[in-house]
Amino acid sequence: SGGIPFCFPQFGPGAIQQHGFARNCEWEVGALTDGDEPSITLTLKDNDYTRGMWDHAFACEYTVTLAPAALETAFKVTNTGGAPFDFTAALHSYWSVSSISNLKIASPALEGATYLDKTASPPAKTTQPSAEIAISAETDSVYAGVTGDVRLIDAGKKSTLTISNSEGWEDTVVWNPYGDEGMGYDSFVCVESAKATEPVTLAAGKSWVGRMAAIPPSA
Repeated sequence: SGGIPFCFPQFGPGAIQQHGFARNCEWEVGALTDGDEPSITLTLKDNDYTRGMWDHAFACEYTVTLAPAALETAFKVTNTGGAPFDFTAALHSYWSVSSISNLKIASPALEGATYLDKTASPPAKTTQPSAEIAISAETDSVYAGVTGDVRLIDAGKKSTLTISNSEGWEDTVVWNPYGDEGMGYDSFVCVESAKATEPVTLAAGKSWVGRMAAIPPSA
């Protein structure tokens, strides 16, 4: 794994396959632009494979732009059918770190936030006590209502990466398979921009957009 796989139209387990089907589908190139801010738009529409699991008509557009100071992403979902549908979604973003022990995840919105601890048996909701997270155990947490800017502060790299959620993505998911050498737990963390705790209900002909920018330390 790596990069930014998609979770759509379902985040996590549920009625269809884990994290939905979008990450397993072939997307088409819809548009390319060059110049000072080059971008690419990829498209995905319903087909026999998707309708076999989720019988709805839709169109997804994912645009990545190399802006001067950030990598900007926009994920648009349009209901192209005649009836409303519900969905959840996330950008399952993998971020490189020098070591998981060097990392702190910080946001003012984290302090006092309610999160679902999916490593508990059974999964349980709890409260985040501070504005920073340090990972020292297997972590799979869905933070409701944590959006805006989330910073990855890496003491080993002496740098801070900012994940900036400006529209649509209302939750933040933190995942790391701590201790699993085979999965390379010590070299990455997933801090995911998500719409996971409450589904989007999208009426026929309407669209939903999620925007996330990755702002590097030099920006």
